[in-house]
Amino acid sequence: MTPVERALRERIQEIPDPCSLATGVPLGIGEMGLIESVVHQEGKVTVRLHITSPMCMMAAYFMREIEQRLTGQEGVESVHVEFDHDLKWTPQDIHPEARERLAAKRITMLGGRMIPRGEAPTSR
Repeated sequence: MTPVERALRERIQEIPDPCSLATGVPLGIGEMGLIESVVHQEGKVTVRLHITSPMCMMAAYFMREIEQRLTGQEGVESVHVEFDHDLKWTPQDIHPEARERLAAKRITMLGGRMIPRGEAPTSR
């Protein structure tokens, strides 16, 4: 990941995930492990996101938030958001610290799936 891509990723990490907001433990899409990639090539930014469930209805919200946070940044001419419809995301992708915050509130499911306890996130 280039320094520009790292900076762009930082700008979107804290976008709130509505599923976690509903639990009372707000997590950003970065903590949730929803950001698959951020690619910057010749002014064009492509953000690829995982979705937590085939029932996820927040795609338009994520697109709008990402576009608003990245449009107008230095070196950014356009922003495109893609979604992983293969449902590669699992609760193991939630960062361990975020899983601990969920566990402290006794939250055991998110996105319709069980949250594992004390396991490191998978890397893809």
